[in-house]
Amino acid sequence: MTHWKTRLVAWSRSRTAAARSKKYLYQLIWLTCIAACIPVVLASVVYHYVATERIGEYILSRSESSLLQLKDRSERILQEIEQESLQLAQAPLMQRMIADPANDDSFEWHRDLLEQLAFVKNMNGFIGEISLYVSSDEIVLSHEYGVVSKEHYKYNSDLEGLLAGEHPTQWVYLPKALNDGYITFSRLLPVIGTGGPKAVLAFEIDAASISRFLETDTVLIPDDGDLIIFNYQDLFASHNLDAAELLRRAPELEGIAAIASSEESSGRFVADGPDGRPAQYSYAKNLYSRTYVAVVPEEAITRQLDQIRGLTAIILLSFVGIGVVLTVITSRRAYSPIRQLIERSRALSVGRVPDKENELDFIKACLDSLSAEKNKLALFMEGIEPSLRENCLQQLLAGEYARQEALLQDCAKYGIHTRGTHVVLAVEAEHIYRENRFLPEERGIVAFALANVMQEILRGQPSAGGYVVPFQGRGIAILQFDPDTGEAEMRQSTQEYAQAVVAALRDSLSFEVVAGIGRGYAHIADVPVSYKEAENALRYRMFRDSEQILYIEDAEAEKTQAVLRYPGQLETDIVDALERGDTERAAESLRAFANALRPYQSYAFIHQSCCILLSSIIVSLDKQNVNLVEVVDNRLFDQLEHKMTFAEICEWFEETVFPLYAWLAQSMRESETKLGIPYVCKYIRDHCGEDLSLVQCAELIGVSPSYLSRLFKKETGMNFLEYVVECKVAEAKRLLRDTELSVSEIASAVGYSERNLNRIFQRHASSSPGSYRGKHR
Repeated sequence: MTHWKTRLVAWSRSRTAAARSKKYLYQLIWLTCIAACIPVVLASVVYHYVATERIGEYILSRSESSLLQLKDRSERILQEIEQESLQLAQAPLMQRMIADPANDDSFEWHRDLLEQLAFVKNMNGFIGEISLYVSSDEIVLSHEYGVVSKEHYKYNSDLEGLLAGEHPTQWVYLPKALNDGYITFSRLLPVIGTGGPKAVLAFEIDAASISRFLETDTVLIPDDGDLIIFNYQDLFASHNLDAAELLRRAPELEGIAAIASSEESSGRFVADGPDGRPAQYSYAKNLYSRTYVAVVPEEAITRQLDQIRGLTAIILLSFVGIGVVLTVITSRRAYSPIRQLIERSRALSVGRVPDKENELDFIKACLDSLSAEKNKLALFMEGIEPSLRENCLQQLLAGEYARQEALLQDCAKYGIHTRGTHVVLAVEAEHIYRENRFLPEERGIVAFALANVMQEILRGQPSAGGYVVPFQGRGIAILQFDPDTGEAEMRQSTQEYAQAVVAALRDSLSFEVVAGIGRGYAHIADVPVSYKEAENALRYRMFRDSEQILYIEDAEAEKTQAVLRYPGQLETDIVDALERGDTERAAESLRAFANALRPYQSYAFIHQSCCILLSSIIVSLDKQNVNLVEVVDNRLFDQLEHKMTFAEICEWFEETVFPLYAWLAQSMRESETKLGIPYVCKYIRDHCGEDLSLVQCAELIGVSPSYLSRLFKKETGMNFLEYVVECKVAEAKRLLRDTELSVSEIASAVGYSERNLNRIFQRHASSSPGSYRGKHR
C-alpha cells in the first residue's frame, strides 16, 4: 500500500512540473505568435483598405464608362430619328399639303408623301410606324394603312392628344401605342408659322429594339417632352426586373425626380434603386434635352467587398496558423537548459532511472547529468558571445565608454585584445541606393554584407588581426598590429587588406566601395578617434573621387589654405534659370558652381555652400507663393547630407531638386489659371452679344486655346461653345421678359440671326421666342 502511495505522489509531482513547464512554453509560443502576427494583421488591414477602395473605384468607373457608351449609342439613334422627322416636316410637299389640303392635286401629294414615309421607315429598323394627321380634313397618312380617315385609324385618340399638346417636339408614351410596345416622337406642323399647329407627324419607335441595341435593362422614360435614358446595371441579376416592371418603377424613383429637377449637367449620388435598396446614380445631361442615367446597386459593390474580406481573413488565418506551427516546432527544437533539468527530474520522479544498489553511484549519475548540461550551456553561451562582443565594439566606436576601467573590463569579459596598435578602416558602398538595388533604410543590411566579406578576408591576413563589425551603414575593421610592427609595414599590411576588400566586394557582390583609413593608436581607448579620422577620410572623396582607398594623413597633407569665397553669381544664375523653366541652363550653371568650389578642398565649406544654394532655391519657390509642405516632406537637407561627391551632389540636384522645383512651380501656375476660369465665365456673360472666340478668351488669362478648352471643360462640366450658347439663350430670355424689343432685335443683341435664334431657342427652351414671351409676360 505504501509503495503505491509513493508512486502516486511521484506521479502527481511530475504532472505538476510538466504543467508548469507547458505553461511557460505556451506563454513563449503565444508571445512569439503575437509579435509575428502584428505585421501580418497590419498588412491585412492595409490590403483590405486598398482593395476595397480599388474595387469601389473600378465599379464606379465601369458605371461611368457604361454611361458614356450608352450616351454615344443613344445619340446616334435618337438624333437620326429627330433629323429624319425634321427633314420630312420641312419637305416642300409636306408644307403644301398642310397649307392647302383640299387642292385638286392632293391625291398625287398623298401618293408621293406615302412613298417618302415608306422610304424613311425602311431606312431605319427602329421605326415601326410613321403617321401624319392633318386636322383640317380629318385624314391620316400612315405608312401601314395608307390614307385613312382619323376615326378608322388605330391610334386616333393618341393623335388628338398630340395635336393638343404644348410641346413642338416631344417624346411620349401614348396609351394605344404603348400597348404595341412603341414610344412616340411627335412634331407639330408647320414648323414655322402662325395660327397654331395644323398637323402632327408621329414616329412610333420600337422601345424594346432600342433597349436591346443599347444595353440590357435600359428603358426610355419621357419627362414632359424631354427623354431620360435609364440603365439599371444589376451585375449579379439578383432581382430579375423585366423591362415592363423597370419602366413602371423607374419614373417613380426619387433619384429620377432629383435628376430632373437638378440644374447640374452631370453628377453622382446615392438613392433608392428600382428594387428599393440603395444604389449609386450617375447622370449626364446634354443640349438636346436628353438625360442619361446609370444606376449600380450598392449590393454589387458590397458583394465584391465581402469576397475581399473573406480572402483577407483566409490569408490572415493561414499566416497565423503557419506562425503558430513554426513557433511550436522551433521552441521544441531549441536548446533550453531549464527544460533539460525538468525532464531529468521528471525521469527521476517516475522511476525511469534504474535504481542503484549503492546510493553513491546514484548521486554520481545525477552529478554527471548536471555536468553534461553545464557543458551544453557553455557551448550555447559561446554561440551568443560574438553578438555581445559586437555590441561592445559598436559602443567603443561610438565613444560611449566614459571610463577606461569599464572599457578594459568589458574587453576582458568578451575576449577583446587590447595590446598593440589599433587602426580603423571604414568601408562604404557607393551608388547602390541610386541604382535602386537597396533602399536607404536598408543600410543595416548593406553594412552586414560588407562586414561578412571583410571578416572572411581578415582571417586570411597573416600580419594583422582584429575585429569587424557593421556600424552606421558601413563595414568597420579594427585592425590590431604587434607593438613592435614598424609604421611602413603596418601601412603596407593595411593597404593590402583594403585592396583585397575592394576587389572581393566588386567580384562577389558587385559593390563599388571606398575605404577610409585612420591613424594608428597604441591604446584601445583611442579607437573612436581613429574611426572619426577614417570617416573624415571618406569625405575627401569629394576632391579625390577617382581613388578607392583614402588615408587621412595623405588627404590632410594635400589640403590647401585658400581664401574661401561663395560663388553667389552662379547661385543667382541657377535660380534665374529655374524661374524661367530652363532646367538645362540651370544644370550648366550648377556644374560651374561645383567647379568653382572644387579647389577649396574643405568638405564643411562645400557642404554648407550646397545647403545655401538649396535654401536659395526654396526661397525662390516661397516668393512664388508655393506651398512648401512638399519640400518639407521630402527632407531635402537630410538627403543632401548623404551626398559625398561632386558627381552625387550634381546628379541629386538635377534629378531630384530641379524636377521638384519645376513641378511645384507648374502646379502653382495651374492653380492660378484655374482661378481665371470664373473671370472667363463672367467675361462671356458680360459680352454675350459679341462674337466670342476661344482664342480671344485664352488671351485674357494668358494661356493657349487648347489648354483653356480642356481646363474649361474640367472646371465647368461643359465645353466652351456650350457655355457661350447657354449665356446667349439666358440673355435672350431676359430681353424677352423685360424689354419690348422685337425678336429680330434681340437676336442681333445676342449675336445671332433671327433664324438661328429661333432654332437654338427651340432646342433649349422647348418653345419659340414668341411663345416664351407670351408665357412670361
